[in-house]
Amino acid sequence: MSRSLPRYLAALALVAPAIGCGGGGGGGDDATVTAGVTENPGPSEGSAGTDGGDPTEGGTDTSDDPTGGSQPVSCDAGPQPGPMPRLVRLTHQQYDLTVADLLKLNLDPLPSAEFLADPAVAGFDNNAAQMVVKDRLGRDYRRAAERLAGEAAKPDALAALLPCQPEGDGSQCAAQFVTEFGRRAFRRPLTPTEQTTYSGLFTQGQGLYPEGTPFEQGIRFIIEAMLQSPHFLYRVELSDSIDSDQVIPLGGYELASRLSYLLWGSMPDDVLLAAAEAGELDTPEGIEAQARRLLDSPKAEAPVADFHRQWLELDKVDNLQKNTDLYPEFNAALADAMREETQRFVRHVVFELEGDYAALLTAPVTFVNAELAALYGLQGQFGAEFTEAALDPQKRAGILTQPSFLATHAYQSMSSPIFRGAFVQKQILCTPPPPPPGGIDPNLPPLGDDIVTTRDQVEAHTQQDPYCAGCHKSIINPPGFAFEHYDALGKWRDLDNGAPVDASGETISGAWLFSFTDAIDMVNQIGESANGTRCYLTNWFRYGYGRDVAPIDRCTIDALDAELAASGYNIKELLVSLTLTRTFRFRAVEE
Repeated sequence: MSRSLPRYLAALALVAPAIGCGGGGGGGDDATVTAGVTENPGPSEGSAGTDGGDPTEGGTDTSDDPTGGSQPVSCDAGPQPGPMPRLVRLTHQQYDLTVADLLKLNLDPLPSAEFLADPAVAGFDNNAAQMVVKDRLGRDYRRAAERLAGEAAKPDALAALLPCQPEGDGSQCAAQFVTEFGRRAFRRPLTPTEQTTYSGLFTQGQGLYPEGTPFEQGIRFIIEAMLQSPHFLYRVELSDSIDSDQVIPLGGYELASRLSYLLWGSMPDDVLLAAAEAGELDTPEGIEAQARRLLDSPKAEAPVADFHRQWLELDKVDNLQKNTDLYPEFNAALADAMREETQRFVRHVVFELEGDYAALLTAPVTFVNAELAALYGLQGQFGAEFTEAALDPQKRAGILTQPSFLATHAYQSMSSPIFRGAFVQKQILCTPPPPPPGGIDPNLPPLGDDIVTTRDQVEAHTQQDPYCAGCHKSIINPPGFAFEHYDALGKWRDLDNGAPVDASGETISGAWLFSFTDAIDMVNQIGESANGTRCYLTNWFRYGYGRDVAPIDRCTIDALDAELAASGYNIKELLVSLTLTRTFRFRAVEE
């Protein structure tokens, strides 16, 4: 490429006015977006015990009420907007989906394949406060913009983007392209200054590339610049007019972006932008109508899958290892099938059944190929394709009895009640146990006359230290023991080391004390419990709003919880409800 980087950035610096942010949140002009990334790959993806990792990590609030209920917050005035940043950088998945929609391209490989992973906060990697742009990510964005603009400017691809046929020197068509493409790229109309500046890049871009006509080169330069603008890379909210309730109503285009990125993980479509322009998003009824329209689209599957991938820690499947002497059927293909099974199951419950939280935890149905069917012990003809299969409701129920959870929360050679129990408390009930003290010996005692099963080993091991025994006896071990009918690969077993499995227990979550006979009994109780549903809602709140829960959010979550409990905690209704809160529709006034 013939242009020099300083010349290119000098052109970019003219594109947008300062937006009043520096340092961690993004720069005041388009040139500064190329400054640095948080180079933190996040926690390791180990398995239990000697396989690495700490089951209590994750940054989740460790109070009894994860929504700030222990704080002295009054809800007398009703739910109020919580703190939301004015600049929210697109996640890597949102970037991929957005450029695919914007440029109308099928992308392979995905641009973000070369990006460093974002750090996870409170269980999710979309925390706005952590999604800064530093040197490495800035360079990645520049390279991605160059590649994508080059593909978009090829004749066939460009024809799908152009709103006109170029005539003469093509400048009039280029100006029209800037207007319409810019509206989609920035998720709002361009200002007159932006229109003039980007139209000027059309001429500057000609002759900078070794291929393409002058018109194609000029359009390519415009696309390349827009893809590096903060107004593309961030969701920018500039509304600042305070209403009579002392909050800041968001503008229509800002609400359109919030809606589309919550429910599609991508940019608003033309219908949503038109609704914003017409003022249809100024009322809760208008927002709800658009939210339901977006949820009826197949594009809604992407953020739902992404939420459950992170909530259920499905990425651990990528590093799954098992002792193949004990489990000769295990291989990478089986691990991939475990992930695929859970993803298909989630999509089935949320979109095909339009199911509720209880169905997610208890439905005795799944999707299997031949390898998974053998693991489940299913009879019949199964091949490479995944097919729906009914399971024994006495042995299987929902996501927590699927191998993707059971196998990743186990040792390579044996089950791990500690890892499984800690996961239930932290991810499913939002009552994570405290981290273990340093210097703990992770090795379980050997089998012997009085120690026959894995449960025997764990009980003997965790009762040695009184400090450990308190949490393990009532919080961590019991929900883990509920899964002892499933071995390290997730297969059903009635015997462990020749002795009958005991999967019963009694545990406490916050103020809720409950007992169970096995995993099926336990997950059925959790699926119908206020603890389970509120935790699921709280995790969606964290993911959907891109931040952890603040004390003031307790009032909003209380109201959502009551509303959803009355309607049966339907998952699609939960997503609609998230778009109707005051936190979604308004900004709090910054101090």
